[in-house]
Amino acid sequence: MFEYMKLQRTMCYGTCPVYSVTVDNEGNVNYSGEMFVYKSGEHHWKISGKKVNQLNDLIEDFGFKSFIYEPGYEFITDGPSCITTIKYSDGETKEINHYYGHVLIDDSLTAFEKNIERIIGTKKYVNPRLYIYQVEEKAQEPLIRYMVISASEKEAIDLIEKDYPKRQPLEWRVHKIGIATDDYCGRIIIMKNSKES
Repeated sequence: MFEYMKLQRTMCYGTCPVYSVTVDNEGNVNYSGEMFVYKSGEHHWKISGKKVNQLNDLIEDFGFKSFIYEPGYEFITDGPSCITTIKYSDGETKEINHYYGHVLIDDSLTAFEKNIERIIGTKKYVNPRLYIYQVEEKAQEPLIRYMVISASEKEAIDLIEKDYPKRQPLEWRVHKIGIATDDYCGRIIIMKNSKES
């Protein structure tokens, strides 16, 4: 059984997500987003005992403790790394610093890292699917209209209310227009029209 595991993704020459996530054997997750992620800063959540067992099975089935990282001689410069650290309940700690610029014949380590993140649930913090929303004041002739990119209607409204504070709370009508295809890292207002401003 693992005591805790930490997965850290480092920067590259570009817009690679930079963050770390740690989970313990009680299911407590600590996420720290640094750059090019949807949610920056510290976030905490808890995963179920079933998912903790899935992580433990994943570690055992992969053979992380005995795995030998053997990159080939060829490599690409300026790539990111994924550093996985596991502390076992017997006190032993093992770390693998997987540089993504190394040309590997076996991509099982990459699959292992992605499976850790899938079980922990980092996608909604790092790179969720983003949508384009039109959000307007609920009125016969709306005075306020925004175009927003975010992961949900709620996050779109939250962003607008921070941008357009009013004494009286406004009601909003939201229309999902499409999927954002560019490399947006966070919620963003892309257009606003206010007849009162």
